Amino acid sequence: MGGFEELGKRLDKLAEKVKSRTQEEAEKAGVEIKEWGKRLDELGEKIKKITQEGVEKVSGETKGIVQITKLRSEIREIEKDIDTLTKQLGVKTYQLHLENKIGNVELKKLGGKITQFKKDIEAKEKGIQRLREK
Repeated sequence: MGGFEELGKRLDKLAEKVKSRTQEEAEKAGVEIKEWGKRLDELGEKIKKITQEGVEKVSGETKGIVQITKLRSEIREIEKDIDTLTKQLGVKTYQLHLENKIGNVELKKLGGKITQFKKDIEAKEKGIQRLREK
């Protein structure tokens, strides 16, 4: 039986070594897991910070784009108003030309051209009317 006792003692020693080694490795793994946890936390914080900065930058740029778009829209409206007033000015000037109340030579020439264009249109409309009557 002495051989079995010796074998049992060796197995006990081996089991104790395995147990001890397993605990050491588990402790090392625990430390590594904690280190990786810290690294992942740091990485998460960096990602959060970069994302936040990106969102703030895009938000600021978007705000600027919106303001630019609004100003461009306002400019287009003002330009439409200018066009409307310019047409009204032209109509009024032409009416004054027809009443011979314009003294400016250039305005008289422009008024004369408009009158000629109107006569040309009238002649073409009469031509259309004649063609339709055939």
